[in-house]
Amino acid sequence: MRRSALLRRPAFSSVVAIVALLAAGACTQDFDQFEPLLLSGSASAGGAGSGGTATTTASAGAGGAEDCANGDDDDGDGAVDCADESCSGFSCVAIPDGWRGPGLLYDGPASAEIACPAGFSERVDVGGRGVEATATCSPCSCGGPAGACGAPELTAYLDDRCNRRLTSATVPPGECFSFGADLPFESYRAAPPDAASCEASGGEPTGPAPRFRAEGLVCARPPGEDGCDAGEACAPREIDGPFERGVCVYREGDWRCPQGFDERHVFARDMDDRRGCTRCTCDASGVTCTATTTLFDDDECRRQAATVPHDERCLENAPSAVALRVEVAGTGSCQPRGGMPTGEVVEGDDKITVCCAR
Repeated sequence: MRRSALLRRPAFSSVVAIVALLAAGACTQDFDQFEPLLLSGSASAGGAGSGGTATTTASAGAGGAEDCANGDDDDGDGAVDCADESCSGFSCVAIPDGWRGPGLLYDGPASAEIACPAGFSERVDVGGRGVEATATCSPCSCGGPAGACGAPELTAYLDDRCNRRLTSATVPPGECFSFGADLPFESYRAAPPDAASCEASGGEPTGPAPRFRAEGLVCARPPGEDGCDAGEACAPREIDGPFERGVCVYREGDWRCPQGFDERHVFARDMDDRRGCTRCTCDASGVTCTATTTLFDDDECRRQAATVPHDERCLENAPSAVALRVEVAGTGSCQPRGGMPTGEVVEGDDKITVCCAR
C-alpha cells in the first residue's frame, strides 16, 4: 500500500505542473502575432472588414496596365492617365488660351498611310506648305493665208489720168460686179489688198493641278478626364517619328507661338491660282497678198476689156466697161505670237498655325 501511494504522487504533481504551466501561458500570450492569419482566413471566406481591401487589391491586379492616353482608369487604382504613378512618360501640359491641343504634328510629304497613335485619334488636316505648280499653255496657232487677205479698193476717175475722182469701192473678191450701164470712167487706180490678221487660237492654261510640297496632319487628343487640372492636358514626354518631337498646340490663323511652344509651323488650307497665258496673236508679215481687177465690156464678165494692177499705178485711157471682177491671192502664212505662261499659284489666306514644344 505504501508503494502505491508513492507512485501516484509524482503523477498528480506532473498534472498540476502542466495545468499551472498552461494557465501561466494563457495569461501572457501576445495574440497580435496571430492577427494576419485570422484576417487571411476572413478574406478567403468573404468576411467583412479588412477582407474588402484584399478583394480590391485582387481586382486591381486583374485590370491590367494603365493606358496613359485613353482617359480611363485601366489598372483600377483610382488614378487616371497623368495622375497615375505608372504614367511617368506622360506629363500635364498647360494649353494656352485660344489654342487647342495637345496634338502630335506630322509635317512632310503627303501620305495616306500616316496613322494616328492610340489616344490621339482625332485627325485634323491642317493643310500644306510650299505650293508646287507648273504653268504651261497650249500652243498658239493661226488660220491659213486664204483668209488673210482683205478686199482691195478700186477708184474710178472721170478723166483719163486719174485726176477727177468719181468714186471708190471695195469689191468682194471673185464676184462679177455689173455696173448696169456703160459708165463714163476714163481711168482707174487700185490699191494692194491689206493682209488682215489671221484668226488665232490656243493659249489656254494646261498646267497640272497645284499641290503642296509638304502637308500637315495633327493627331489630337479628344477632350476628357486625363488626370490633369483645368486648362491642362496629359501628353507624352517623348514622341516617335514620323511626328515632330514635341507636343503641339494649334489655332486657326497666322499667329506667333505662345511661350513654351517655340517651333512654329504655318499651313495653308487653300490656294490662289493666278496662272494664265498671254493672248495669242498672228503676225501677218509673212503673208503676201496680190490682187487684179479685170474690166469687161459685157455684164456677165465674159469679154475682157482691160486689167487694172493693184499697185497704186494709174490705168490711163481705160476702155469702156460695164462689169468687173476682182481676184485676190495670198501666199505664205501667219506666224503665231503669244501664249506664254504668266502668274503663279500662291498659298491662300486660310491659315492654321501649329506650335510645338522643342
